[in-house]
Amino acid sequence: MGEYTGILIAVLIMVATFIVAMNQGVVKLLSSGLAALVAMAVLFAGIHFLPILTKILIDLDLVWKVTVGISAGFAFFTYVVSRILFGMIVKRLFNHDGMLHRFVDGLPGGLLSLLPSVVVVFFLFNCIRIAGTLQELNYVDSLSRDGVSEMGGKIPPYPFSADWRNGVEKIPGIAHTLDYLYPFSRRNRRNAAACVLITKSTVLMEYLKPLPATGSLVSLDQWRIIAAGPGVAAAMRELDRVALVLDPAVVKAADEPILKHKLNYLPLRTALVDFVESLKPRPVVPLT
Repeated sequence: MGEYTGILIAVLIMVATFIVAMNQGVVKLLSSGLAALVAMAVLFAGIHFLPILTKILIDLDLVWKVTVGISAGFAFFTYVVSRILFGMIVKRLFNHDGMLHRFVDGLPGGLLSLLPSVVVVFFLFNCIRIAGTLQELNYVDSLSRDGVSEMGGKIPPYPFSADWRNGVEKIPGIAHTLDYLYPFSRRNRRNAAACVLITKSTVLMEYLKPLPATGSLVSLDQWRIIAAGPGVAAAMRELDRVALVLDPAVVKAADEPILKHKLNYLPLRTALVDFVESLKPRPVVPLT
């Protein structure tokens, strides 16, 4: 599976939606798309602002699972209500006597279907990004364990979901846009978390330090200090990647202006793939 598989899936969704709207009308698609857009806005707003509000109003620190759960619940409720309301409004507008009836199907309907398609694709890209980040951090953790140097040739390849995510982020403007929507997948923070995980491995550290693209970042002493903190240590021990990325110490380090740009463009995939390749046993050349 190539890194552009996620983009291909997105294109197929848009084409399929276009065809359905041309032949069956755009009313249901448009109603669902608008409702999904509102629900997605509620979800991301809850993830961003709910922890801040609970801290200010009742001095309570919400863990990420509670924040996501509450936000998802509000988003689902919003979707149900919005779907009913938008269904009535859109149906009235596209009825035979409605002002937009001539756009209900055919080419105009197909073009209007691009709106719900974009909403679905945007949500898909966020899901791909989350899955890719989770699997990439799991991969970094597995390469940072003791005994990895003896596993040459047996190490699984770089996660395909992270490849999909990297492909999505090559679309101009997408990475910057998504960085502001879901804090877990922000490039600087997830790469900072990876640097923290790498400190567990002497072998991986020694490989990455001499490399110009990675050495200046992974060799910073602050990653070891952060790794020793109680919150980060617990997240690493419990394999809680979200808690690791969102830990205040990791966030503070990742958001430092000097480091942020470097972390955003850290070529982590290339470094990890080359490291795994370096562990493979070399064929023995017979003496002649």
